[in-house]
Amino acid sequence: MSESRADLSLAAALSLLVPLVELLLHDGVTYPRFANALKKTFLESATNLLEASAEKVNDSSVSTLTGIHRKDVRGWRSIGHTRPQAKTLGPVMEVFTRWANDPDYCDNEGRPLTLDRTGGPRSFEALAASVSKDVHPHTVLRELIRLGVVRLVEAASDGSGEQVSLCADAFVPKKGAAEMLQLFSDNVGDHLAAATHNLMGTNAPMLEQSVYADSLRPESVAAMDTLARQIWTKALHDVVRDATVLSDQDRGQPGANQRIRVGMYFYHGPNREP
Repeated sequence: MSESRADLSLAAALSLLVPLVELLLHDGVTYPRFANALKKTFLESATNLLEASAEKVNDSSVSTLTGIHRKDVRGWRSIGHTRPQAKTLGPVMEVFTRWANDPDYCDNEGRPLTLDRTGGPRSFEALAASVSKDVHPHTVLRELIRLGVVRLVEAASDGSGEQVSLCADAFVPKKGAAEMLQLFSDNVGDHLAAATHNLMGTNAPMLEQSVYADSLRPESVAAMDTLARQIWTKALHDVVRDATVLSDQDRGQPGANQRIRVGMYFYHGPNREP
């Protein structure tokens, strides 16, 4: 049986998600948290699609289009967002949150205590076990260390066991992180929107093309990287010049409600498997 258009679209979407999921996992976003947030995106997109098609928007039409239970659709439409699901943070984030806020694991000034890795009721092992019996404390600790949230403290000179220390500000975005993620969202989002527009075929196609080559040596990749940057420098100058003139000319005029984004990217990696 041949694959349906839905099957093909889903396969393409899953392929697109691979680098995004790697970013989410790298930054500590779990599957339940992402899935819960994704429900809201499905509901919003369904509403937009129905409105654009001049279809009636109600609980039934949104539920039919998305496959989301009508009860959840009704709750979202009544208060503007999906109902929160329990335990979306996952054990790793729950351990971090409790350690950073629970008085049992903080000093009198609210600072997280350095904990014995194993041992008594105020050890890291006990903390992790209090959050989840399904994930071994060692697994939780290893993930917290990978995320840069926890560091190991060398065993004390008196022979006491290994300790672990919480970096309380580890989940605070580094300077410029918010701006970089917003730029990432804007650039990739508009690129994907252009490609999606072309696939849906509703209006004139937008420019969305690329050049692909494989079986290259690292030296050849470096040469193409240099060429791409040179081309972009020239294109950037021309686009900015004309966009500035047209923006100044159109600002305040009737119908001046459109935006553009012109971009270019260069990626290199291993050959794809056949």
